[in-house]
Amino acid sequence: MRIGQTSFVTFVSKFLASGAGFVGTIVFARLLGADVLGRYYLLLSIVAWLALAGTLGFESAIAKRLSEGEDRGAYKVAGGLCMAALTGSIVVLLFLGEGLVEQLFDIRRVEFVAVLLLVGVASSYVDSMLNGVHLVHVASSLRPVRQIVRTALQVGGILLSFGLAALVYGYAAGSLVVVVVGLYFVGRPYRLPTRAHFESLYEYARYAWLGRIRGKTFNQADVLVLGVFVSDELVGVYAITWSLANFLIIFSNAISSALFPELSKLSAEDSFERVSSLVEDSFAYAGLFTIPGLVGGVLLSDRLLQIYGSEFLKGTEVLWLLIVAVLVYGYQSQIVNALSGIDRPGEAFKVNAVLVVSNVVLNFALIWQYRIRGAAVATATSVVLSFVVGYFVLRSHVSVSLPVKRIGTQVVAAAGMGVVVATVERVARPVFPLVDPTATAALLVVVGALAYFALLWALSGEFRTVVRENAPAIGL
Repeated sequence: MRIGQTSFVTFVSKFLASGAGFVGTIVFARLLGADVLGRYYLLLSIVAWLALAGTLGFESAIAKRLSEGEDRGAYKVAGGLCMAALTGSIVVLLFLGEGLVEQLFDIRRVEFVAVLLLVGVASSYVDSMLNGVHLVHVASSLRPVRQIVRTALQVGGILLSFGLAALVYGYAAGSLVVVVVGLYFVGRPYRLPTRAHFESLYEYARYAWLGRIRGKTFNQADVLVLGVFVSDELVGVYAITWSLANFLIIFSNAISSALFPELSKLSAEDSFERVSSLVEDSFAYAGLFTIPGLVGGVLLSDRLLQIYGSEFLKGTEVLWLLIVAVLVYGYQSQIVNALSGIDRPGEAFKVNAVLVVSNVVLNFALIWQYRIRGAAVATATSVVLSFVVGYFVLRSHVSVSLPVKRIGTQVVAAAGMGVVVATVERVARPVFPLVDPTATAALLVVVGALAYFALLWALSGEFRTVVRENAPAIGL
């Protein structure tokens, strides 16, 4: 399967998974309210950070070594043993210090943390193997399965009045299903590793772990710090707003997932001219959905957040800032992905360190005074700093430049889309109060999407060519 098609399959899978999660979140927000959701997202944030200690970059190392094609069976076992030992140690410590953990993080049941941690690390292990053996499309296809199972069980549990427990165990069950199915697709061989295999994984993982911290910092640090300074309700509002903004990054993530094994392979073959071409292509399309999403977020923030309930309208002041952060992060991710793919984990480490350190420092500096607005500013600023540093680091290793013309075409199409959406909203404003707010928001989003892609199709011959080459079955 060519890279473009793999990216498309990955995108569709992530879109379906995010769509299922989006619907589920609306249900959770309406049935449970911001307070319970705030505790749930805070719990997920804590588990996400503990999972970093349970993997320490070994999942990235597994994907990298398997993608190189040698001794795959030994690397599977070595990586699994490392992750199992780390995670098992954390679980033991959690139960030994149960009272302290519950008091420190305001967690009422430490087994919630243990269950989510175990299934989360197992899921990461299986995903890394699927990506490493070039089954990115399979790993991607399993995401909507995980999310649909998860959401269905969570909603069912909520309707049966299990509350937070329904969210936790439904989340875990969805991940467990994917672990079992994913192991089937990975298949054999599994071989006993030698010390050299462990050392090889360690050499890559010792730099890659910060890449995982980068992702967790971007997605979770602000929520965790907010939990210290603001109420559970405001944490819930911010988490919902953040999840809405984060929905737009799925195509950029799909590109990264599809490109990494190919970049790794080309780097091993010293095909750096082809590497440069692929990286520039990733820059060209990283903002394909996020750029129009920013325009839409500015115009429709109140309508979009109203879907979750009136208490979530407090998030309108930061939605556009979070979308800016997501937009820049999409480009920054391509840089880190490229550096990791060409076996420069040390350089990727430096770029990630800029994001992690600046994000944490700015979050603590701004949240205590400016609350959710401070969190959004901290996140956006740290991502911009990391992108600027990363761009110059990447150029020192690969001859690459930003495809300004192709990105500019997307900006023009998004601006045109904004005019269309604003016009439709103004003309139809007298009718909208008679229609359900969710239907109104959905209609405007669909109108905007159609306008954007119609304009982009008309403006960009290169975009038309890419679509025709990677979606031959639809006859465009």
